[in-house]
Amino acid sequence: MYACVAGAFHWLPAVVAACASIMTEISSGPATSASFLALAYFCHGLVLSLLSGILSRCLAGDGGTQRSHIKTWFLYRVNIACHLRFAKLLTGTEAFCTYLRLFGAKVGRHCSIRAINPVCSPRMISIGDGVHLGDFSRIVTGFYSSDGFTCGEIQVQKNSVVGSQSLVLSGSNIHEDVVLGALSIAPVGSVLDRGGIYMGCQTPILVKNALHALDERIEEMDARYKKIVGKLAGNLAVTTMKAKSRYFHRIGVGGKGVLNVFQDLSGLPSHKIFGPGKCFPVVVRHSNSLSADDDARIDARGAALRVLSEKSREVPLLDLTLKTGRAFYARTIEDFATWLSCGLPAREQQVERSPHIRDAVWSSLRNTDSYTQLHYYSNICRLLRFESGEEMYAKFKLRPVDRDIGEDSGHVAPKGILPPETGAIPREENDTRPLLFLADDFQRRVDSSDHVHYIFQLQCRPVPSDGEEREWALDCTRPWDETEFPYMDIGEITIDQNLTTEESERLEFNPFLRCNEVDIIRATSCSQSASIDHGRSLVYEICQHLRNGTPLPVAWRCFLEQSDAKVDLSGCPMAATAAMLTKEFGDRRVTLARTWCQTLWATCCQPLLQTLLPYFVLGIVIFLPLRWMLIVNSTLELPLHWLLPPFWVTSGIMAALVCAGAKWVLVGRKKEGEAVLIWSRVVFMDTVWQALRTVMGDYFVGMITGSVLFGVWMRLMGSSIEVDDGVYVDSMGAVLNPEMVEIRRGGAVGRDALLFGHTYEGEEGRVKYGKIRVGEGGFVGSRAVVMPGARVESGGSLGALSLAMKGEVVKSR
Repeated sequence: MYACVAGAFHWLPAVVAACASIMTEISSGPATSASFLALAYFCHGLVLSLLSGILSRCLAGDGGTQRSHIKTWFLYRVNIACHLRFAKLLTGTEAFCTYLRLFGAKVGRHCSIRAINPVCSPRMISIGDGVHLGDFSRIVTGFYSSDGFTCGEIQVQKNSVVGSQSLVLSGSNIHEDVVLGALSIAPVGSVLDRGGIYMGCQTPILVKNALHALDERIEEMDARYKKIVGKLAGNLAVTTMKAKSRYFHRIGVGGKGVLNVFQDLSGLPSHKIFGPGKCFPVVVRHSNSLSADDDARIDARGAALRVLSEKSREVPLLDLTLKTGRAFYARTIEDFATWLSCGLPAREQQVERSPHIRDAVWSSLRNTDSYTQLHYYSNICRLLRFESGEEMYAKFKLRPVDRDIGEDSGHVAPKGILPPETGAIPREENDTRPLLFLADDFQRRVDSSDHVHYIFQLQCRPVPSDGEEREWALDCTRPWDETEFPYMDIGEITIDQNLTTEESERLEFNPFLRCNEVDIIRATSCSQSASIDHGRSLVYEICQHLRNGTPLPVAWRCFLEQSDAKVDLSGCPMAATAAMLTKEFGDRRVTLARTWCQTLWATCCQPLLQTLLPYFVLGIVIFLPLRWMLIVNSTLELPLHWLLPPFWVTSGIMAALVCAGAKWVLVGRKKEGEAVLIWSRVVFMDTVWQALRTVMGDYFVGMITGSVLFGVWMRLMGSSIEVDDGVYVDSMGAVLNPEMVEIRRGGAVGRDALLFGHTYEGEEGRVKYGKIRVGEGGFVGSRAVVMPGARVESGGSLGALSLAMKGEVVKSR
């Protein structure tokens, strides 16, 4: 009878009502009744799955057969009904993979398919070995739209991960080793390339590629910073490839020599590089900023300095780029990109907002007879690390040996707010000097017996502890006060050997060429002052590769292709081709590979636990209330419909308490930062408890979300919730990992929001745990997804269908 009733009424309260109307008493004991109930549901589910699978294959017909809409609709209803009534309890087991194969799906070995949606047409999905489909991810093989019915085969290839609440639409092809982030979409007909990590709910954005060598500079940037640097690099790359030359400082003259560090460095702490008496080979290249054909044009002049290793004289130690003028006109990389893209009127408006920029621009311009009679400044800070562990900010300077040559040598008097584009300023009409007289003068001086000499200077200041003070110190548009932070003489540079024109052209200076003792200062945002150095180093290097035809690393190529700049890279060689990647990574092992005993457990024992145990426990729980209801019904002859509500509430509360107790028995308490293997006993037991929680939720607990009772239930399972202070939780998705949830006074979690205290990203098959914190008055919207380590600050609000990523802080407005 149990089996017949279970097949007729899927919802257990309806089954109980049907049984109560038929029976007058229960003759068997609690264990026997519970066993019959569990076996009834298991047998019902098994028979339903077999019959549905056979019917599905019969209705599906051959691949080329056109089905009628009625047949297609009926087939989809059968598949969905079978999933909801039985298969959803098999999630995470090998039995669930077998279930999908029964319905025609192609499923590889060692797959972890969690609580996904009912798939309308399993025969249209192909899943490779070691694939992980996260909780509540959705595989949609077909759907109706204004264009009619759209369907297509979905492929998820080996070792790929589909994140929680993600949507994979028809025709999608997810290549090997891809990670599709939580709450992201693989659109219709999309192709997600191998090794990529994709995020996005309209068009998936390639965040990075796990198979390509990463550039730490890109990894450290936030989204806006990446966009600005990518667009800047793209735009400069277009000009670089057309001109096949540098964008700035196109032609120059260079020479070799030595840097002799002075013996007396009493004002400088002990430093590994700038130590008394040391001697380093150096290369200097002088150039004009924009004037590439006439040295007589008024322009900013540059001096790029490369310091080579003292031991291995061909190994570069660090690159320093210096220019005339004590300040630069752009504080951040965003300001720099804006300055380059706008015209003179817009620049003048910027000067009105920041008047000191005018001085920075005009003071950079020089009209000189010799490169060797100018002062050159780095403008931008570096970080000096001393042997004592102390750190200081530092700026560098080159000045002529002759102290009579002052800082104003070659000074140009300002005319108007800003000068015109310096590359377009013509020489004076009466100027008869040769076109490249500065280069000729430098080479002549180097070849002379006196050679060329500079004093290498350093300006240091302590690293401020306050963030605003650090930003002020790093602001390259404002020079430091030389009375407070004076320049100190470090050594003398002697240039005694000229470089040929070809050697000078081949020189490539990059600010990112640095060492630990003289490091660049990193930036994560385009609004930070350090971004001007951090960002330009990447821009320079990309342009150098494109100019020289050097193979472009795949990480840089993807970075350019994602920018708004239209860069044609079809003729640019890549550092790693698809064939090379296939050759290198083709034999990658299955990330989720199981041992034979784990496979046996996931195929046989685990499915039985997840289907029999929840209904057995529920049968034990409802036995006494059901017997009491039948006794009252028979003795007092009360109508059954009066007794069913109190029975349901009573048994439901008992079921919730038993579920809370089972959580501590099966799962225990997880710790923040803990990591376990996905096929470990811990995860298997957690999956059993999730099945029990699902059944209890369907029976009663899902009805009390948003009430005080639900908050109390969460506290019993380990959540830190201030129930008596107005906390509101309206989602069963908040109890996936109860002990990882912390909600303060007035916090609210909307309908069907998911609070994931765990995450799996394909990293050696490990599941990682992290706490989720909602501060006072914090709000998590309906169907939002919160990942481990995320925090909603007091008064913060995470909108509906939004994603809070790992470690993200949702701040109050």
